Amino acid sequence: TTGTLVVESRPVGAAVTVNGKPVGTTPLTVNDLPPGEYRIVMTLQGYRTLTTTVRVVAGERARAAASLTALEQ
Repeated sequence: TTGTLVVESRPVGAAVTVNGKPVGTTPLTVNDLPPGEYRIVMTLQGYRTLTTTVRVVAGERARAAASLTALEQ
């Protein structure tokens, strides 16, 4: 009835929000999510903010992984 979301980033330690709600820092696993589309935002000081959408399916693991891009100095 629920799914799992795994969020990873390079470098690690990015702050993660799911549908606007802070959930922790990468690497991160969020369990017991109802199926549906989720907007994932990763932010890390000195790097560009990354936004992606992930579909969570009941009984499965969805994965959002990103290599963050450093800001120009």
